[in-house]
Amino acid sequence: MPGGALKLRDVRKLADSRAVFEFEVPVAELPGLPADLGAGDGRVQVQVRFGRQQGFAIADVTLNARLQVLCQRCMAPMPLAVQAHSAVIVVESEREAEDAPAGWETFLAPEGRLSLESLAAEELLLALPIVPLHDADAVCAAADAVVRDMPSAPAAADAVATARPFADLKALLQRGGKESE
Repeated sequence: MPGGALKLRDVRKLADSRAVFEFEVPVAELPGLPADLGAGDGRVQVQVRFGRQQGFAIADVTLNARLQVLCQRCMAPMPLAVQAHSAVIVVESEREAEDAPAGWETFLAPEGRLSLESLAAEELLLALPIVPLHDADAVCAAADAVVRDMPSAPAAADAVATARPFADLKALLQRGGKESE
């Protein structure tokens, strides 16, 4: 669906017809994402199913993405697979969002029109971890190097000379007392 996902679509028509869209898009082409998420050849597979529930237009969004992010522990690039599924109430105004049932996520579609790519981008952002880190099984390259380069406890104690700033205080006080006499 090259270029078609960016097209603005009428939410009422999509919900009433129970429209279904499936498309794949490069992460770099999704609007509003940080530039570093678009690095590499990351792609997002998206499926959006529209319908109605409790009188609201609903978009059921499923994402599968392969991204390149920075591990926040070692600051090295790492692959990240993201899988997400969420049902979203599509609203035309903030006032309508306030009337949405509690617990539902909302997506603002001004004038009742939305871009499928914008919806996918928002859902992808919500699915990302707050702090991306390598898996517990994978060892960060920088963290591993730091641990290897750390001196052992006895060696570290020998390497750091103990500072005793008041060691000669008694001698200084005695000497100072003799000078004033």
